[in-house]
Amino acid sequence: MKAYSQHIRLTILSILFLVFSFGNAQVTYEDELETVYLNNQAEEVVYTNNFSSYNKGLIANNDINFRVKIKEAKQDNEYLLFLSERSNLEILSISYLKTIRKGANRSTDPEAFADFLKKKLPELINQFRKDNNLEELYIISRKNTFNGKIDALPSVL
Repeated sequence: MKAYSQHIRLTILSILFLVFSFGNAQVTYEDELETVYLNNQAEEVVYTNNFSSYNKGLIANNDINFRVKIKEAKQDNEYLLFLSERSNLEILSISYLKTIRKGANRSTDPEAFADFLKKKLPELINQFRKDNNLEELYIISRKNTFNGKIDALPSVL
């Protein structure tokens, strides 16, 4: 009888242990999972894309002073938003400006700049492929980066 009651206690404890461990595992990974959209459409339907309009605004200025723009973005605390049926991306405009500056500074041509942006923002790969303004954005932003200013100096030799 004692062995039977110990066996029941052990069984109940092990069941409780399994229930609590599965419950904790779900809580641990719940925040890390993203929404997965399944559909049979070949074309991505975009609901909101603030990135392309932000790029057009930067290009319209024709001269980007990153230090001033980053200070303004820091004060405004604005988010850029990209919503589609495949992905959702929300990023601070200050982070996006820093990514553009870093990409323009490290790249030697518009293709390398586009590849850098695709690597840093993989959610926007399809949009960057369609965007015709990336070359202009690279040229304008490259002028105001450290390596761009070095490139603009006349050759001494």
